[in-house]
Amino acid sequence: MKDKKEMMRYFFWGVVSSVLNVGLFQGLVMLGIDYRISNIVTLIVVKVFCYITNKWFVFKTPYEGLMPFLKEMASFLVARGVTFILDFAGVMFLVELIGADKFISKCIMAAIVIIVNYVLSKKFVFCRNKKQKG
Repeated sequence: MKDKKEMMRYFFWGVVSSVLNVGLFQGLVMLGIDYRISNIVTLIVVKVFCYITNKWFVFKTPYEGLMPFLKEMASFLVARGVTFILDFAGVMFLVELIGADKFISKCIMAAIVIIVNYVLSKKFVFCRNKKQKG
């Protein structure tokens, strides 16, 4: 039951972050900013947003001091760095090699990334503090 509630929280915040992800990207592109630059800016903003929402609202890991916090944040940054590259390269692949629409490409990659992020967050980032507590 606990995992189901956690998944529902992750789904909710994942939808919010996906709307932010796609909306900010589209807004920057509409302002005339190159889609690659728009994607980088968007991904940085969304990664910060996701760390905060995942830590406080999804996995609810406590603050246990500076070193555990820094380890958790480093794990998060590495995991999200992987999906940053996946998202960025995926959008470029879909747009430049497949010829897909930029907005549709961003939506497709956002859906893929949300699944990969959940697995990485649950298995490698926010699980560590819970396991240490027993």
